[in-house]
Amino acid sequence: MKAVILAGGFGTRLRPLTCTCPKPMAKLCGRPVLSYILELLRANGIDEVVVTAAYMPEQITAFLADSAPKSMQVRTVIEEQPIGTAGSVRAAVGDSTEPILVISGDCICDFDLAEAIRAHRQSGAAATLLCTKVSDPREYGLVQTDADGRVVGFCEKPDWGAVSTDKANTGIYILEPEALRLIPTGKAYDFSKDLFPLLLQKKMPIYAHFATGYWCDIGDLTAYRRCQADMMHGKVRLKLSSVADGIFALEELPAGDYQLIPPIYIGRNVHIGDGASIGPNSVIGDGCVIGEQAKVKDSVLLENVALRERTTVNSAVLCENVTLQFGAKVYENSAVGAGCVIGAHTRIGPNVRIWPKKTVESGMHVSGNIKYGSAKPEAFSDDGIFSLHGADLDPITVAAVGRGIASCACGKKVGVATDGSHAARAVSQVLSGSMAAQGSSVWAFGDCFCAQMYFFTAFCSLQTGIYISERGGRVRLQLTAAGGLPLSRGAEREIESRLQNSDYCRIAPNTCKEISDMKSMESMYLRELIREAGTPLHNQSVNIRCPNEKINLLMEDCLYRLDARTGDELTFKINREGTSVSAFHRDCGWIPFDKLLTVCCRAEFDAGHDVALGVDAPYAITILASAKGRHVMRYCRTPADDSDRDARELALGQLYVRDALFLCIRLLGILQKSGKTLPQLLRELPAFSVRRRTVPIDFPPTELLTVLDSADATPQKEGVELQMPNGRVFLLPQKSGKRLQIFAEAQSYEISRELCGEIEERLTKH
Repeated sequence: MKAVILAGGFGTRLRPLTCTCPKPMAKLCGRPVLSYILELLRANGIDEVVVTAAYMPEQITAFLADSAPKSMQVRTVIEEQPIGTAGSVRAAVGDSTEPILVISGDCICDFDLAEAIRAHRQSGAAATLLCTKVSDPREYGLVQTDADGRVVGFCEKPDWGAVSTDKANTGIYILEPEALRLIPTGKAYDFSKDLFPLLLQKKMPIYAHFATGYWCDIGDLTAYRRCQADMMHGKVRLKLSSVADGIFALEELPAGDYQLIPPIYIGRNVHIGDGASIGPNSVIGDGCVIGEQAKVKDSVLLENVALRERTTVNSAVLCENVTLQFGAKVYENSAVGAGCVIGAHTRIGPNVRIWPKKTVESGMHVSGNIKYGSAKPEAFSDDGIFSLHGADLDPITVAAVGRGIASCACGKKVGVATDGSHAARAVSQVLSGSMAAQGSSVWAFGDCFCAQMYFFTAFCSLQTGIYISERGGRVRLQLTAAGGLPLSRGAEREIESRLQNSDYCRIAPNTCKEISDMKSMESMYLRELIREAGTPLHNQSVNIRCPNEKINLLMEDCLYRLDARTGDELTFKINREGTSVSAFHRDCGWIPFDKLLTVCCRAEFDAGHDVALGVDAPYAITILASAKGRHVMRYCRTPADDSDRDARELALGQLYVRDALFLCIRLLGILQKSGKTLPQLLRELPAFSVRRRTVPIDFPPTELLTVLDSADATPQKEGVELQMPNGRVFLLPQKSGKRLQIFAEAQSYEISRELCGEIEERLTKH
């Protein structure tokens, strides 16, 4: 069987390491990744290999000319333009009449490929995908199979809530000629996005082969360091030259009075000064010079790195020819590019990347990337918020955040608004200016409340809305798609990647945009809020309570224009953001948001309309819709794909689901037109109560089904559903993967509370 090694990637997430070499040529314990892959293929009986190259191909061709195994036929195909993973394979093998094994040029594994080939032939598959179990599936493409191992679907790098399997696609495939012939020539075409979905559509058999053994996708610098530590710990079946237990070297160890803490790899011609301490889990490349009293731990030093006296490198990567002057320190998860000079007593803080050939002056404290600027991203929380505080509030960091957002696909047309606080306004000005300078069309809505921003983004057909608020000394940036809908996971990942890598698009000065002043949109919001009632409210007596005075005044104005009167029969209690509301009626007491929402949804069903809700909205509304012959469409909290696209399109026209003011006015309109009181409408609903709780978990969300150990547990697009004898429970992991939201729904509050407690007990007993 012939093999194709895909070696054309740019290795963006491995920068600055890959600024000076293609990813397959990155060295692991002294040898390029490509060398290990060729060795694996040869050990499994494959002797004919095609390597596809695009980025710095001359390094790959030079290596193969000098170091390819003599017993193998190896040739290189250079891509002049990107044509995707599948397109690369088709260009490399043409109209092959035999099966082809495809393997990525950026992974290390010791799978039994010969066994996988046998399984492929026995199954009669058009394509076989090698899969392996991973502990954190969010960084991988996942493969969904039936009980026989036949592939039934895919999920690309989902959020925890959408994870339903831990079978990761390793990027190793076995393809029959009939599958290869479906790949078009001369155009971009990918396996995961194009070919495999086409095979499923054509009902051609695709099977997953679960491979045992070691596999590491060297996708980022953390994986790059971890893989080499795994090699030295013996987790990978390969040979490293050992001179002592846990100490690997290609020649005798250098002389000197120093300490080595296994496991450790030492290259050729290395000098180590007295008093130095190296290890554990460290790789020292050829020609490195380590000064007296230097300390290296959990780190990789490539060729010819020079560490002067009393330097420290901890959990970092130093590329070739880096120099650390006296007393310099590099800390966790940082990387220094080739040829950099770090001055004496300089401190490179955690999570910093320095691009090649930079000089950092002595005595500096570097906390941001050194490329075109610096930025420190914060992980998105479950409501699309990341926070800035303390040192992060400096204009340089805020501007970098703006440049990062503007460089993304979702950042071309952006709305910005604030809560009116001084800090939020200041951040808004810097953020908006940097995005406009980066080429974004920025619509500045001024001061408003959060739900109002949802309306602005929907009404103006914006891609993204940014609501800036200040709370507890932190400035919060909430990013949403149009209408206040959650950003996709892909958009979040792109923003995080841009910020982490300082990877901003370069633009010409004439493409900068002017910021549009959209403060007049507030009157449009009031007009649409009045229209939401659909009728004057002559007979309605209502009172509004909200800690946000802006909302109180706006609602009073709206109700006055609709001819409603102030009274204590019905009181709406709206939260500060205008996104949620509860009510108090003197005849039935407090009424939660879920019940108010259900009343509005029922009116939609009676009018012959469907409704779009979030995945965590009450299931009782779905049952009610079914009884009325209508449908409830669900949109995801953090969609990994566009499978909820129809629900999102419908949701754009139903702002009352996310805007408490719209819901209040719509509800009053329903009362007016029906001639009924709110207690009467509530009695017409099916009995239900929802209990919500968030609990910590000490296991990965992929094990949720195992922990629950219930045949009634069913994975959903996001989260897991349990149909219990006395109700329904919906479980949704948070983005961190360390906490779980429980939504227990039953006919009464007491039963829903019992269900919630039962599930929490089952989780904590794990």
